[in-house]
Amino acid sequence: MSSPNQTTAQDQSKRRWERYVPVYGFPVVNSFFFGLSVLVLIALILTAYRELAGLGPVSGMNDAFGWGIWKTFNVMVLTALGSGAFAVGIAAWVFRFKRLHSLMRMALLTSFLAYACGLLLLGVDAGRPWNFYWMLFPWNWNMHSPLAEVAICMSVYAMIPLAVENIPAVLERLWYFDSRLRPVVSIIEKRLHYFFPWIIAAAYLLPGMHQSSLGALMLLAGERVHPLWQTPWLPLLYLGAACFMSFGCVAGTTMLCCLVWKRAMDMDVLDEAARITAWLIFGWLGLRLLDILFRGAFGTAFHFDRFAGVFWLETILISVGGWLLIRSLRFHNPQPMFVGYVLSSAGGMIYRFSPTTLAFRPNPEALYFPATIEILVSLGFISLGVLGFLIAVKRLAILPAPLQEWHDMASYFRFRRPYIRWTGYFKFGYFGEEESEATTGSD
Repeated sequence: MSSPNQTTAQDQSKRRWERYVPVYGFPVVNSFFFGLSVLVLIALILTAYRELAGLGPVSGMNDAFGWGIWKTFNVMVLTALGSGAFAVGIAAWVFRFKRLHSLMRMALLTSFLAYACGLLLLGVDAGRPWNFYWMLFPWNWNMHSPLAEVAICMSVYAMIPLAVENIPAVLERLWYFDSRLRPVVSIIEKRLHYFFPWIIAAAYLLPGMHQSSLGALMLLAGERVHPLWQTPWLPLLYLGAACFMSFGCVAGTTMLCCLVWKRAMDMDVLDEAARITAWLIFGWLGLRLLDILFRGAFGTAFHFDRFAGVFWLETILISVGGWLLIRSLRFHNPQPMFVGYVLSSAGGMIYRFSPTTLAFRPNPEALYFPATIEILVSLGFISLGVLGFLIAVKRLAILPAPLQEWHDMASYFRFRRPYIRWTGYFKFGYFGEEESEATTGSD
């Protein structure tokens, strides 16, 4: 008989994430999928109405608040949650936290969907989206606009680095499920290797530029942003918040998927992600509190007003979230870890939202609250991203899983699609390593 230590080691080995496996055996269309589709349809109908009626009748924006939630929430906040490809990628590739490679496809997918939906909604908010073709004529760009760099970087980042880095999962699907396309897949895969160094370089440069620039935009507002948020360090603080929020989005979403679809969790990977996130959180909090102290603005945090309330709410959420992440490392407990990700990400979302809306004071009488149509359109485009995610994880190898899960999937499809040959996809199929008959579970 094996000893308890040997049994524990064997169990841990079975839970170790070794490759990506689609969510099989679950229908794509269910009641939840249908509900999201209804929200998307409503948003598309209201978007058409917005194009006919203009912004005034459909939004709560006014002369004092020229930005509504389509910019301040769907772009400022949700792209921070969708910065996982940037934050996790730097940790995995630059700082050599190799365990995090198993989270990279989740990071790439969530980033692409967040940016794509944010850009689509930005087009709805832009006034005349049909004039977008002027982007093809750089000599006509307004280079004095502070929004130009943000718009250009976000568009290029979503359409080139993020889109290209999600191609390997699509190629893997085509390789296994359509043997006629294998020669084409092989050619595309080899060509990608020539361009990937440049793609990855752009994937690190562009998000760093536009995430910090989103914070720099609010420097132009001057005293209209409350002193607890208005600081020369705002670009760095915006970038730092995006880093710990995106770690929470990637790791938290992965944990939620494992719970819903009964997948094994690799606590070694999750512990490493939680440790990095906790360091990012408390480093960010330290910088922010020191900045407030040295600027002499800390006294305003004890005023009995909504600004102090928002400040303490976001600070407590982020701090408690970081503490729960550290606590989860002691016992390898996923429950406080998940709650820690949720709380810290929620606090970060409030922080990113505050300078543009909650802490923005254009004048004492100015108020903004989103109209019902604004809220429905915003929810609809968020639902569109969730729909894209559900389709992707059930059709593509996105979620990390133990090797046994790959063998189980091969057995599941053996009689349903006997033409599938579970071997031969070389570069991207097995966390970037060569595949063999032994690793793919070929018949």
